[in-house]
Amino acid sequence: MLSMSAASLTQSLFSLPVPERIALADQLYASVPQDWQAEADAAWLEEAEQRSAEMETHPDMVLNHDEFLAGITLKRGKA
Repeated sequence: MLSMSAASLTQSLFSLPVPERIALADQLYASVPQDWQAEADAAWLEEAEQRSAEMETHPDMVLNHDEFLAGITLKRGKA
């Protein structure tokens, strides 16, 4: 089997007609194990619980929405 880079494979797939891309997406989604979503949800819940605990431990480090957005803007300016 020929080896293709992910970028080149993606480029080729995006050139397919829409109905073929939709059929392929359906096949790919059907190939995902049924318990994947449960595992993903559990991982997100674990992350949320960890961040909540960190905020309770260090409330002085918690940012409000405006502070968070200002930090993103500042980092984008440095990039």
